[in-house]
Amino acid sequence: MSLTTLGRIALALATVVIVAIFYVPLGHDNFAGTWGDATYGVAAGRGAGSTVTAVQPGLPGARAGIRAGDRIVAPPFSSLSFALAYPRAGDVRDFTLEHPDGTLYRVTLHAVPVPGFTARDRILGMLAILPATIFIAIAFALVFVRPSVMTWSFFGYAAGYFSTGPVFQFFSGVLDDRAFTVLSFLLWTVFGNFSVLLLVPFLIRFPDDRLAGFRRSLERAVWIAIAAAFALDTFSWHSVLATGAEPAFGVVLDTWLPLSTFVFASFVLAKKYALAQPQTRQRFGFLMLGLAISFIAYAAYFVPGISFATKQIVGYGVVIMPICVAYAVLRHRVLDVNFVLNRALAYGILSVIVIAFISLLDWFFSRIVAEQHLAVLAELGVTICVGLLLDRINKGVERVVETVFFRKRRAAEEYVRRAAQALPYATRERAVNEGVVDVPAEAFHLAGAAHYRRSGDGSRFEGVATSANALVAPAGFDGNHLLVRMLQASEERVWLEDLRAHLDAENSRIYVVAVPVTVRHELVSFTLYGAHENGAQLDPEEIELLEDLAREAARAYDHIEAVRARERYAALTMQPSRGTA
Repeated sequence: MSLTTLGRIALALATVVIVAIFYVPLGHDNFAGTWGDATYGVAAGRGAGSTVTAVQPGLPGARAGIRAGDRIVAPPFSSLSFALAYPRAGDVRDFTLEHPDGTLYRVTLHAVPVPGFTARDRILGMLAILPATIFIAIAFALVFVRPSVMTWSFFGYAAGYFSTGPVFQFFSGVLDDRAFTVLSFLLWTVFGNFSVLLLVPFLIRFPDDRLAGFRRSLERAVWIAIAAAFALDTFSWHSVLATGAEPAFGVVLDTWLPLSTFVFASFVLAKKYALAQPQTRQRFGFLMLGLAISFIAYAAYFVPGISFATKQIVGYGVVIMPICVAYAVLRHRVLDVNFVLNRALAYGILSVIVIAFISLLDWFFSRIVAEQHLAVLAELGVTICVGLLLDRINKGVERVVETVFFRKRRAAEEYVRRAAQALPYATRERAVNEGVVDVPAEAFHLAGAAHYRRSGDGSRFEGVATSANALVAPAGFDGNHLLVRMLQASEERVWLEDLRAHLDAENSRIYVVAVPVTVRHELVSFTLYGAHENGAQLDPEEIELLEDLAREAARAYDHIEAVRARERYAALTMQPSRGTA
């Protein structure tokens, strides 16, 4: 099993754990931070939850005599230490509390509905997790497509954007004390503010996951700092577990560490932007924009005097960062984002439609016709019909998506496809050159394209055509050039990433792939293609069309050679025979 496969298995397991931890509590928290649909009217402190911070008049806590400043007598990170502040509907619990003067007393409380907590509040509470969802979805895609230290660092950073408060509150009433203690350790350390530190190694390695010179030493120091921060977070958690109180340096870990990390990360990114080559500077520009907006949105949570709801609204700005990262990495490095979005969008819409439809059927048959004892039979029949129609639904949804979102893209592909089909009818090589150079360069908005034809003696491949927008192109290639030999040996496209040392710097920045044209296993020509004008890499569908062009160009060369042979034969047979003296 390869390392890539193992990495993807680890990614799947990590994502399942994150989903199980953070998505199960959905719907039990509203947009303003009110927890659940039941309450005792008592608010307790952070972490151990042992000190009462506020008591609402007229609710069970106040009627039982609980006052602000009282302390819950319960082990930290136990279900009882959270139960006073976060009950569930119908809960009846016994609590022992201690007044500030040391007097102990015992109360029995009945949870009552939270005033004004409606279905709308539940929906708004679910929306509050949207930024973190976008973060983790994009981070998952990056690691899955291109597993590396860089993408894994971003995944860990993204996992820290989930709010741990609802998880603490929800699972305190679900898990036993031992399991909840383990969960509290994960929430306090791995998924806490500590995770923001993983942003730094991601930026140090961005965009190609490579280290050289000073960056190697800097990353080593950063990982040491990350290990130290994790150790301090572990000590802080253990201090709360043992004594019920957070150590004095807790405010540094909770506030100043993440804020200073953003400042340092901004410095690293600005430095890399200043030193970046022009062809990669655009990627850094996108990332700098996302980091700046994300930093402002994150810092808003630490500004005093701002309401929690306002902080939540401003906090949605953090989603700009993962979107910018996805654009910079996926579109500019791995594959065209349109290629990914096309499939994800089509099948996402399909899934939503099918799930919504079957859910509606389930509700209808269970509520409307259940009394006639026909629900199971009817639902089974409809589900079978839906299954038989899935292929048609799939094609219909994809057709709509293609028409609405990717009409220009598909029109360009169709133009190239039809141009490829017309190539075998060419009778002059100039028409072939235009077909393999100008057509794809114009349709796909490529940075450049250049075509090379084998010389008569086969010793060189000379440049015979370049696209109108190509600023530079190699004049030609010797028959022993490494690129030529690789194309002859494989008869397949060759990516130029590994051949940069064999191309001059100017050309290596423009051209990314070479596509051969072979006739009866002989290399007769090849074409160099650049990336898109905006820096985006060629995607698999475009590469396939370029290879189609090359195959049809080979047929065209065969056809042209046949035409030339006929013309030569005709010229010879039309010459008058010479008589004898």
